[in-house]
Amino acid sequence: MKNIFKHIAIASVVATGLVATSCEDMMTIDTGDKAYTNAQDTLYSYLGIMRAMQDVAERQVILGEIRGDLVVSTDYTTDTLYAISNFDNPKDQSCSMLQVSDYYNVINNCNFYIHNADTAAVKSNIKYMVPEYAQVKAIRAWAYLQLVKNYKEVPYITEPISNLGVIDNFDYANNLVNKDNLVDKLIEDGLLDFVETDYPQYGSASDPQGRWENGYTDIAARLMMIPIRVVLGDLYLLRGASTSDYEKAAQYYFDYLKNETTPLYQQFCGVLELRTGNRNYINFNGWGTWAATYNYSASTNEVISLIPSSANAGLGKMLTRVADIYGYTPTSSQSSDVNTSTDDDGNTSNSTDANGNETYSSSGAITVTRNYRRQYGPSNAFQDVVNQQTYVSYTGLSTNLSVSYVENCDARYGLSVEDYSYEGEGYPLCCKAASGSSFYYTIPTYRKTLIWLRMAEAINRAGYPEFAFAILKDGINQYTLPEVVERYDLEARLDANGDSIPVWNSDSTKILRYEMDTIYYKELDYGTYGAMYYVTDSARLAKFNTFLNFKDEIWNATYGIHAKGAGCAQYITGNRASFWSSADQGAVTTSIGGYRDSIYYDYSKLLLKQGIVLGTASQEDVINAVENIIVDELALETAFEGNRFTDLVRIAEHKTASGYDGIEWLAQKIANRGTKAATNTAAAVDGYDADIYSKLKNTANWYFALPAWTTK
Repeated sequence: MKNIFKHIAIASVVATGLVATSCEDMMTIDTGDKAYTNAQDTLYSYLGIMRAMQDVAERQVILGEIRGDLVVSTDYTTDTLYAISNFDNPKDQSCSMLQVSDYYNVINNCNFYIHNADTAAVKSNIKYMVPEYAQVKAIRAWAYLQLVKNYKEVPYITEPISNLGVIDNFDYANNLVNKDNLVDKLIEDGLLDFVETDYPQYGSASDPQGRWENGYTDIAARLMMIPIRVVLGDLYLLRGASTSDYEKAAQYYFDYLKNETTPLYQQFCGVLELRTGNRNYINFNGWGTWAATYNYSASTNEVISLIPSSANAGLGKMLTRVADIYGYTPTSSQSSDVNTSTDDDGNTSNSTDANGNETYSSSGAITVTRNYRRQYGPSNAFQDVVNQQTYVSYTGLSTNLSVSYVENCDARYGLSVEDYSYEGEGYPLCCKAASGSSFYYTIPTYRKTLIWLRMAEAINRAGYPEFAFAILKDGINQYTLPEVVERYDLEARLDANGDSIPVWNSDSTKILRYEMDTIYYKELDYGTYGAMYYVTDSARLAKFNTFLNFKDEIWNATYGIHAKGAGCAQYITGNRASFWSSADQGAVTTSIGGYRDSIYYDYSKLLLKQGIVLGTASQEDVINAVENIIVDELALETAFEGNRFTDLVRIAEHKTASGYDGIEWLAQKIANRGTKAATNTAAAVDGYDADIYSKLKNTANWYFALPAWTTK
């Protein structure tokens, strides 16, 4: 480990100037011993930090997926990547994927900035350096979070490393952070002070957020920022040491969605519809690929934080390896055009520099072609999760809807996996990084649906599994919320015909009333009753005014996450002759109020599949079972994006802390990534890997090993 710090120190003392011509050059703009008081200087330094972030962006995706259960290696997997996905404990620096020094380079860039920036600098009565300073704090917190997820326990250093003396005198033994103390360390270092701080603005009055010009497209600089609330939510969720931790995580996610962005509105959700008769997935809102889900043209879209890629190596760092290992061969091009300017009379001329020479700007593009020599493809376990779903579609006229069911189907599969054949043999490709054979110029770090799913995870572990399931099924807002009402006790009485009927008898106890067996969580009719969930503890009831308070109108357009892939209502207004005919014969309206059918995606029935009977099972068993449902939804929604293995580790540790065998759960899950249950159209596949199971029974194999530290 000491050698890692030495590497950072040598890189750091090289930097001397503040002029950058490309993203690659920005690597040298990260140090110095002066106070930054010039916005242009700090902009370059912030972009220098972004350049360092580019070095860890793709490995976050690759390391997070190839160790999980949703992808498998192929005959074309390199030895180094196979060793990682097979849990053979390769050493740090054994390949480009295992360079812990790159994470510390991000941290060291941040440390230099934090050490040198003058946050007291004032312009127009505003401390204008503070927003960018807050973002650097957020990036450093994010980097430590990734280190702890991947390496379990790592050195925590906040002093800039500019010479070998810093390394020699570093107290390694007493400066280690892990999931249990990282959030406390970061709060001690002042992260909470910037929760309410605005994001920095680099552009003009008409475009205050500014743009990252990568040679192909302009990416909003705002999307290069990391929300502090989301990082704090992740930190508390990772620790999960108590109900309080889960409540804090849920609150930070809730506050982010309510205060810093817009919750997932219908126009951004990308509801998918299955075309009858084949497996061609279309989208009525025009969001037919993950390109739309990964849209970065506006801050209100799905992606909220990302690391940008350049369009050509001559223009900066290209992030093409994720697409490459999933089976897409990238090719880049570059062109150079003379700059022009227009005068007040509308005349256009070539631009020149101070010496009268014409100036040029470079542009580029990356294209991808399918390649059967993919290193990783979708696993049988991923297909198995899809096969457990039933797609439900309501179609027809708005006044006469009909329902249809498609077994073994989730529409998101068709947009996550691309069927590709070469010489008559099928090679399914994980296509999110190159959906529709288009290359995407970003690596998302956070998107809204992921935050919703993590909030559901936190709410469930905080003791409210019904609320967590509501997020998945129907969305959650003032119309679907359980109510706090007078308690009603069920009594058996006789009606006029002498038949027994249920009657609710009120007393003065305030409770939470929640009906679990209908599409919407609504008022019970006297003639309808089912499983009920009562909350009578005043402290727990108070939570309905905190992270469970979805009564504000801002939540009204939220929808059930599961409905994105497994069901929605499509109905036609007007006299349309054929549902699939031309658009001028009628208008299509998409309703996404939730997964509208209760035959399959039903709370009590899904729990019963896990052996959990509502009314008799303990609350702990219900929470554990709902967590398993969330794990499947994470697979359906976020497969191949880089979160899977660390999600499984976090959840396994929460299960263990709750009295369940999380070690066994994780080991079995990944050992079965080659296994698939039988369906009505396909036989079962037995792909159990006893060797991986044995390795993962040892939790030391869940994490990468740091290089050895040697004292001076």
